[in-house]
Amino acid sequence: QSTWGTFQNTMAPSPRKEIRIFDNVYDITDFLHVHPAGSVIMYANAYKDQDGISDATEAFSEFHGRSVAAKKVLALLPKRPARGKRQEVLAAFQEWREKLKAEGYFQPDPYHVAFRIVELISLFLFGLLMFWKGGIVGTCLGVLLHGLFGGRCGWFQHEGGHNSLTGNMFVDKHLQALAMGIGLGSDGNAWNRVHQKHHAAPQKIGFDQDMEVTPLAAVFMTAIEDNKPLFYSLWWTKYQHLFFIPFITGAFGILVFLFSYPPYNFVASVREGGILQLVWVLCAHVMRPWLISCVTGYSFLTCYALTFAAMWCSGVYLFGHFATSHTHTPIVENDETRSWVEYALEHTVDIDPTNPLVCWIMGYLNCQVVHHLFPQMPQYRQPAVSKKLIQFCKDNGLKYEVIGYFEAWRRTYQVLKTVGLHYTKNGVNEKRFAAPVATADKIVSELKLAKELGA
Repeated sequence: QSTWGTFQNTMAPSPRKEIRIFDNVYDITDFLHVHPAGSVIMYANAYKDQDGISDATEAFSEFHGRSVAAKKVLALLPKRPARGKRQEVLAAFQEWREKLKAEGYFQPDPYHVAFRIVELISLFLFGLLMFWKGGIVGTCLGVLLHGLFGGRCGWFQHEGGHNSLTGNMFVDKHLQALAMGIGLGSDGNAWNRVHQKHHAAPQKIGFDQDMEVTPLAAVFMTAIEDNKPLFYSLWWTKYQHLFFIPFITGAFGILVFLFSYPPYNFVASVREGGILQLVWVLCAHVMRPWLISCVTGYSFLTCYALTFAAMWCSGVYLFGHFATSHTHTPIVENDETRSWVEYALEHTVDIDPTNPLVCWIMGYLNCQVVHHLFPQMPQYRQPAVSKKLIQFCKDNGLKYEVIGYFEAWRRTYQVLKTVGLHYTKNGVNEKRFAAPVATADKIVSELKLAKELGA
């Protein structure tokens, strides 16, 4: 495995950084440090075309397909014509994408969006009704319904972050801020930055931050060594498959609610998302407990604890299902590269895409392969596209994996158990633990330093 020193030696002679988008090569060296999504631009450009230039065509198209501003910025960057041809599979993918677009698969449906908003409001109100009825049963049902509300807000804000709800970026980002703030007590802008890195390099060590979940869980064989947590417990890792539901997933919900972005990142929330983002976050921490207090007569602290419990349920529902789409797929080593299509097909799976109940339960993110190929496609359209993907893969000699809902859970638990047994038997590789791991953020920093030294 390459160390950070290897990356330094490799990149030192050539401080300029170029990427290919369609038939042009763009110099992005001076743009890296002002890119709104930060170092995600480096995550998306590891795969090189036959001319040796990193090909980020799909990353740009899928992240910025609805952004006029991004296309204007691209037009201002220094460029030259690309000399080599694109990989045949990627060219075929772009052709297929245009065909799907012409057939209307990227067109949002306002009625579908309205239905999902009504669903969220109904879940929250029914939860309040259960709290009002009182008693152990009513209170427990209220917590569960508000937990489901938070989870469904998670699916909803995810689409808003990808601009696939209404297709209007302004509207979608505000819907995301509202759902993320009230439903999960967190900041949509901060979530976007992390999630875009996941999309650019799923399952890649040092790049996909969804894999950096230690010490709560070790989800691959070198997780402790490569994630380098401040502390870890081999005993906890040994039994992590037993703790996964409800403890580990529930803890993720609480980390988002209390510690992930607020309260210490309120300043960043205001700076990036405006004062309205802060208002929505405070609604989760203040308005929700206050409303529960109004219908129950309990103290605010008691109702905050009930909201806390609901967030725990949201975490179990959301993060448990997120894990089933990626955790058991192959890992990409830090120094390996993949194309956009390879990342989607080889490092995620689709789960029962033709089952309407599974589609609802997982917010249509059971179609993870299709979603990773087309993140700006309205997710309710993806089950239909999954059928077309079968033929596309057949025509291009690609493998497309579809598994059942319960098989996805079985594989997830098996990976957690296998990794736990690995650490129980072998312990931590101290040599690898001590070695630095290259990340896109470090690469950007090195480029900046090389540029300054060159100046």
